[in-house]
Amino acid sequence: MRPLLSTAIFVVVILVVTFIYKLPANFIYKKFSNVSPVELIGISGSIWSGHIDSINTPQLTVGQLSWQLSAWPLLVGDVDVQWKLEDPALQLQGEMSLSGEELSLINITGHIDLVELGERLPEQVILLAGIINLDIPRAKLKQSELIDISGKITWQSAKLLSPANIEFGDFKAALSNNSGKLLADLSDTGGAVSLAGVFNLSPQGLYDYSVEIGVRDTSVPGLLEGFNQLGRHDKNGLAKLRGKGFLF
Repeated sequence: MRPLLSTAIFVVVILVVTFIYKLPANFIYKKFSNVSPVELIGISGSIWSGHIDSINTPQLTVGQLSWQLSAWPLLVGDVDVQWKLEDPALQLQGEMSLSGEELSLINITGHIDLVELGERLPEQVILLAGIINLDIPRAKLKQSELIDISGKITWQSAKLLSPANIEFGDFKAALSNNSGKLLADLSDTGGAVSLAGVFNLSPQGLYDYSVEIGVRDTSVPGLLEGFNQLGRHDKNGLAKLRGKGFLF
Protein backbone atom coordinates (compact mmCIF):
# COMPACT_ATOMS: atom_id res chain seq x y z
CA MET A 1 0.00 0.00 0.00
CA ARG A 2 2.81 2.39 0.86
CA PRO A 3 4.54 2.05 -2.54
CA LEU A 4 1.17 2.68 -4.20
CA LEU A 5 0.57 5.80 -2.08
CA SER A 6 4.06 7.10 -2.83
CA THR A 7 3.52 6.55 -6.53
CA ALA A 8 0.17 8.34 -6.39
CA ILE A 9 1.68 11.34 -4.60
CA PHE A 10 4.53 11.46 -7.11
CA VAL A 11 2.08 11.41 -10.03
CA VAL A 12 -0.01 14.20 -8.47
CA VAL A 13 3.09 16.34 -7.94
CA ILE A 14 4.15 15.82 -11.56
CA LEU A 15 0.67 16.75 -12.79
CA VAL A 16 0.59 19.92 -10.66
CA VAL A 17 4.07 20.99 -11.79
CA THR A 18 3.16 20.31 -15.43
CA PHE A 19 -0.07 22.28 -15.06
CA ILE A 20 1.72 25.28 -13.58
CA TYR A 21 4.47 25.06 -16.20
CA LYS A 22 1.89 25.14 -18.97
CA LEU A 23 0.00 28.13 -17.55
CA PRO A 24 -0.11 30.94 -20.11
CA ALA A 25 1.56 34.22 -19.20
CA ASN A 26 -1.76 36.08 -19.17
CA PHE A 27 -3.40 33.72 -16.64
CA ILE A 28 -2.68 35.86 -13.55
CA TYR A 29 -3.22 39.15 -15.38
CA LYS A 30 -6.74 38.11 -16.42
CA LYS A 31 -7.62 37.52 -12.78
CA PHE A 32 -6.66 41.07 -11.72
CA SER A 33 -6.95 43.17 -14.89
CA ASN A 34 -10.31 44.61 -13.83
CA VAL A 35 -8.80 46.20 -10.68
CA SER A 36 -5.36 47.13 -12.03
CA PRO A 37 -4.61 50.59 -13.51
CA VAL A 38 -1.93 48.95 -15.68
CA GLU A 39 -2.91 47.51 -19.05
CA LEU A 40 -0.70 44.79 -20.56
CA ILE A 41 -0.88 44.40 -24.34
CA GLY A 42 0.27 41.37 -26.33
CA ILE A 43 1.03 38.89 -23.54
CA SER A 44 2.60 35.68 -24.83
CA GLY A 45 4.58 32.70 -23.55
CA SER A 46 4.19 31.14 -20.11
CA ILE A 47 4.60 32.36 -16.55
CA TRP A 48 8.10 30.85 -16.72
CA SER A 49 9.21 32.52 -19.92
CA GLY A 50 7.03 35.27 -21.29
CA HIS A 51 6.81 38.48 -23.25
CA ILE A 52 4.65 41.63 -23.19
CA ASP A 53 4.44 43.89 -26.25
CA SER A 54 3.60 47.05 -24.28
CA ILE A 55 2.72 48.26 -20.79
CA ASN A 56 0.14 51.04 -20.59
CA THR A 57 -0.37 53.24 -17.51
CA PRO A 58 -2.44 56.43 -17.17
CA GLN A 59 0.78 58.47 -17.52
CA LEU A 60 3.04 56.44 -19.80
CA THR A 61 3.22 53.58 -22.30
CA VAL A 62 6.39 51.49 -22.60
CA GLY A 63 7.39 48.12 -24.04
CA GLN A 64 8.57 45.45 -24.64
CA LEU A 65 9.08 43.38 -21.47
CA SER A 66 10.39 39.81 -21.37
CA TRP A 67 11.21 37.58 -18.41
CA GLN A 68 12.61 34.21 -17.34
CA LEU A 69 11.50 32.67 -14.04
CA SER A 70 13.91 30.16 -12.48
CA ALA A 71 12.30 26.96 -11.24
CA TRP A 72 14.86 25.69 -8.71
CA PRO A 73 14.59 28.60 -6.20
CA LEU A 74 10.84 27.92 -5.95
CA LEU A 75 11.62 24.60 -4.25
CA VAL A 76 12.79 26.52 -1.16
CA GLY A 77 10.15 29.22 -1.41
CA ASP A 78 12.24 31.84 -3.25
CA VAL A 79 11.49 33.69 -6.47
CA ASP A 80 14.21 34.53 -9.00
CA VAL A 81 13.34 36.41 -12.20
CA GLN A 82 15.53 37.75 -14.99
CA TRP A 83 13.85 40.55 -16.95
CA LYS A 84 14.51 42.92 -19.82
CA LEU A 85 12.65 46.06 -20.91
CA GLU A 86 13.24 47.15 -24.51
CA ASP A 87 11.85 50.48 -25.65
CA PRO A 88 13.22 53.46 -27.63
CA ALA A 89 12.99 55.51 -24.43
CA LEU A 90 13.90 52.82 -21.90
CA GLN A 91 16.47 50.06 -22.22
CA LEU A 92 16.72 48.29 -18.85
CA GLN A 93 17.56 44.78 -17.69
CA GLY A 94 18.42 42.94 -14.52
CA GLU A 95 17.45 40.27 -12.03
CA MET A 96 14.95 40.33 -9.16
CA SER A 97 15.07 37.87 -6.27
CA LEU A 98 12.55 37.46 -3.45
CA SER A 99 13.59 35.41 -0.44
CA GLY A 100 11.37 35.60 2.62
CA GLU A 101 10.99 39.29 3.45
CA GLU A 102 14.01 40.37 1.40
CA LEU A 103 13.74 41.74 -2.13
CA SER A 104 17.00 41.97 -4.09
CA LEU A 105 17.63 43.77 -7.37
CA ILE A 106 20.79 42.51 -9.06
CA ASN A 107 22.85 43.90 -11.94
CA ILE A 108 20.37 46.57 -13.02
CA THR A 109 21.81 48.20 -16.14
CA GLY A 110 20.48 50.26 -19.02
CA HIS A 111 19.73 53.77 -20.19
CA ILE A 112 16.87 56.26 -20.50
CA ASP A 113 16.52 58.67 -23.42
CA LEU A 114 14.98 61.80 -21.90
CA VAL A 115 13.85 63.23 -25.25
CA GLU A 116 11.99 60.05 -26.19
CA LEU A 117 10.52 59.81 -22.71
CA GLY A 118 9.48 63.46 -22.56
CA GLU A 119 7.54 63.21 -25.82
CA ARG A 120 5.23 60.63 -24.20
CA LEU A 121 4.55 62.49 -20.97
CA PRO A 122 1.59 64.88 -21.17
CA GLU A 123 1.79 68.63 -20.54
CA GLN A 124 5.48 68.88 -19.71
CA VAL A 125 6.47 72.46 -18.87
CA ILE A 126 10.16 71.58 -18.50
CA LEU A 127 11.70 69.45 -21.25
CA LEU A 128 15.07 67.80 -20.70
CA ALA A 129 17.51 66.05 -23.02
CA GLY A 130 20.40 63.63 -22.58
CA ILE A 131 20.91 59.99 -21.68
CA ILE A 132 20.51 58.60 -18.16
CA ASN A 133 22.74 55.55 -17.64
CA LEU A 134 22.14 53.13 -14.77
CA ASP A 135 24.65 50.68 -13.32
CA ILE A 136 23.39 49.19 -10.05
CA PRO A 137 25.10 45.89 -9.14
CA ARG A 138 22.89 45.32 -6.12
CA ALA A 139 20.03 46.76 -4.08
CA LYS A 140 18.26 45.00 -1.23
CA LEU A 141 15.10 45.88 0.68
CA LYS A 142 13.50 44.22 3.70
CA GLN A 143 9.97 45.12 4.79
CA SER A 144 10.09 48.33 2.69
CA GLU A 145 13.40 49.38 4.23
CA LEU A 146 16.55 49.75 2.15
CA ILE A 147 19.31 47.66 3.71
CA ASP A 148 21.93 47.69 0.96
CA ILE A 149 22.66 49.39 -2.37
CA SER A 150 25.64 50.17 -4.54
CA GLY A 151 25.90 51.66 -7.98
CA LYS A 152 25.91 54.84 -9.99
CA ILE A 153 23.71 56.89 -12.29
CA THR A 154 25.09 59.26 -14.91
CA TRP A 155 23.34 61.94 -16.97
CA GLN A 156 25.28 62.39 -20.19
CA SER A 157 24.92 65.51 -22.34
CA ALA A 158 22.50 67.03 -19.85
CA LYS A 159 20.45 69.73 -21.50
CA LEU A 160 17.38 71.87 -20.92
CA LEU A 161 15.16 72.14 -24.01
CA SER A 162 12.25 74.17 -22.64
CA PRO A 163 11.48 76.82 -21.50
CA ALA A 164 15.05 77.65 -22.63
CA ASN A 165 17.74 75.83 -24.59
CA ILE A 166 20.74 75.41 -22.26
CA GLU A 167 23.54 72.81 -22.22
CA PHE A 168 24.72 71.76 -18.75
CA GLY A 169 27.39 69.09 -19.28
CA ASP A 170 27.55 65.69 -17.59
CA PHE A 171 26.40 64.80 -14.07
CA LYS A 172 26.72 61.67 -11.94
CA ALA A 173 25.32 60.21 -8.74
CA ALA A 174 27.01 57.58 -6.56
CA LEU A 175 24.40 55.49 -4.73
CA SER A 176 24.67 54.15 -1.18
CA ASN A 177 22.57 53.30 1.87
CA ASN A 178 21.95 56.01 4.46
CA SER A 179 20.14 54.49 7.48
CA GLY A 180 17.51 52.81 5.33
CA LYS A 181 17.33 55.63 2.76
CA LEU A 182 18.78 55.88 -0.71
CA LEU A 183 21.65 58.38 -0.70
CA ALA A 184 22.79 59.85 -4.00
CA ASP A 185 26.08 61.75 -3.84
CA LEU A 186 25.74 64.27 -6.68
CA SER A 187 28.63 65.74 -8.68
CA ASP A 188 29.61 66.89 -12.16
CA THR A 189 32.35 65.75 -14.54
CA GLY A 190 33.83 69.15 -15.31
CA GLY A 191 31.28 70.54 -17.76
CA ALA A 192 29.76 73.99 -18.06
CA VAL A 193 27.85 73.62 -14.76
CA SER A 194 29.40 72.65 -11.42
CA LEU A 195 27.28 70.49 -9.14
CA ALA A 196 27.89 69.11 -5.65
CA GLY A 197 25.40 67.85 -3.11
CA VAL A 198 23.26 65.01 -1.84
CA PHE A 199 19.80 63.62 -2.49
CA ASN A 200 18.02 61.31 -0.01
CA LEU A 201 14.98 59.17 -0.81
CA SER A 202 13.10 56.92 1.62
CA PRO A 203 11.21 53.76 0.51
CA GLN A 204 8.00 55.65 1.43
CA GLY A 205 8.76 58.33 -1.17
CA LEU A 206 9.95 61.14 1.14
CA TYR A 207 12.94 62.98 -0.30
CA ASP A 208 15.24 65.85 0.60
CA TYR A 209 18.19 67.43 -1.19
CA SER A 210 20.95 69.94 -0.63
CA VAL A 211 23.06 71.03 -3.59
CA GLU A 212 25.46 73.75 -4.68
CA ILE A 213 25.38 74.86 -8.32
CA GLY A 214 27.77 77.13 -10.18
CA VAL A 215 28.70 78.20 -13.70
CA ARG A 216 32.12 77.35 -15.16
CA ASP A 217 31.56 78.36 -18.76
CA THR A 218 29.74 81.68 -19.07
CA SER A 219 29.95 81.51 -22.86
CA VAL A 220 27.19 78.86 -23.04
CA PRO A 221 24.10 80.66 -24.39
CA GLY A 222 21.42 81.24 -21.75
CA LEU A 223 23.34 79.50 -18.98
CA LEU A 224 24.32 82.52 -16.91
CA GLU A 225 20.87 84.10 -17.28
CA GLY A 226 19.19 80.93 -16.08
CA PHE A 227 21.65 80.54 -13.23
CA ASN A 228 20.95 84.05 -11.99
CA GLN A 229 17.27 83.14 -11.62
CA LEU A 230 18.15 80.59 -8.93
CA GLY A 231 18.47 83.37 -6.36
CA ARG A 232 21.30 84.65 -4.21
CA HIS A 233 24.85 83.37 -4.67
CA ASP A 234 27.62 83.06 -2.09
CA LYS A 235 31.04 84.70 -2.35
CA ASN A 236 32.26 81.82 -4.54
CA GLY A 237 29.44 82.37 -7.01
CA LEU A 238 27.53 79.25 -5.98
CA ALA A 239 23.78 78.97 -5.57
CA LYS A 240 22.71 76.76 -2.66
CA LEU A 241 19.44 74.87 -3.10
CA ARG A 242 17.59 72.85 -0.47
CA GLY A 243 14.21 71.20 -0.49
CA LYS A 244 12.07 68.23 0.47
CA GLY A 245 8.80 66.59 -0.44
CA PHE A 246 7.10 63.38 -1.57
CA LEU A 247 8.16 61.74 -4.82
CA PHE A 248 5.28 59.25 -4.87
